[in-house]
Amino acid sequence: MPLADRALVVGINVYPGLTPLYGAENDARAFYEWVTDPNYGRVDPKNALLLLSSNFTSPPPTSAVDARPAKQQLEEFFTGVENGAQENNKAGVGLKAGNRIWMFFSGHGFAPSLDLSAMLMANAQPGISHNFAGMLWANRLYEGGWFDDVMLFQDACRERFAAAALTPPTLDMREAPSGQRRHRFYAFSAKDKKLSKEIPMPEDGNKVRGVFSVTLLQGLRLARDPQTGSITTGQLRSYLQTNMKTLLSPADLANDDIAIMPEVYETEPFDLVATPLPAPMPDFPVQITIATPGGAGKVLAGDLTRIVAQADPAPTLWQLRLPRGLYKVAIEGAGEQNFEVTGALLPDGSKRQTDVRV
Repeated sequence: MPLADRALVVGINVYPGLTPLYGAENDARAFYEWVTDPNYGRVDPKNALLLLSSNFTSPPPTSAVDARPAKQQLEEFFTGVENGAQENNKAGVGLKAGNRIWMFFSGHGFAPSLDLSAMLMANAQPGISHNFAGMLWANRLYEGGWFDDVMLFQDACRERFAAAALTPPTLDMREAPSGQRRHRFYAFSAKDKKLSKEIPMPEDGNKVRGVFSVTLLQGLRLARDPQTGSITTGQLRSYLQTNMKTLLSPADLANDDIAIMPEVYETEPFDLVATPLPAPMPDFPVQITIATPGGAGKVLAGDLTRIVAQADPAPTLWQLRLPRGLYKVAIEGAGEQNFEVTGALLPDGSKRQTDVRV
């Protein structure tokens, strides 16, 4: 068996024992489309599993006990991972199941403590917290060296259920070979005790989507390193932390219970998607308003020594298009101003303009 990349993608809307969700399956479908795209996630569909609660509603479950997916379906995926590692070991390539694994979970969630969380499975109900602890599984895969790169994304609330216990991984613990170079990147929609938000998205036909998932999928296409063009963990972390809150309403931003900042864990930075990518480096509109026009102007990027735009004289309204990144504009006789192009998109999918005043 070749050392193939793998993906597990789960979206649960239907919870007979709990309140339903409306965007989890849309988010899972969108991530599955990205992760199996040969230009982006690059996982062969035969190695990617998409589990949706709507796949198990014919006939509809009569109670929470009958609802699926349950943890059994997810554990079967990881049984396949272990079997693949054993086959690779027999072939003389070591106990690796593949080069990298992508895991995406969207549904109801909870957090029994500050640094732990899980997604509730479809058969959960009050007092019975059937769950899948994605971070525990990701750590088990990383520490045991099943893959070189382990990526985990979870769009779920992290309400504090102190009495609920996380279900441990069924894969036995082991240590990765000493020479194996490994990376991991985990991103959660909410920090401890915070709630994740779903909203209708005009760019997607007003389908309900998770704010985190929408921002994540934007970042997985736009968060490119300005020097290499690759989508990197550092760029994605910055994109999530800067732009997730831009999709929330003023009322949501003022609500202390709603998550406006994701939780991100990473090792040393690495490429999530290396070049070549199908689209050129994206740029975004910038408008610089100059209070005292007439002087020469320049815009510097990167280490603030590289000039990316200049005009003599600079116009009163200087309109540019620039890639994501940090910049400084300097206008003779008017002053200087640092600014950031975050690469944010508006709810309708158009690019957000960065406004700068000097």
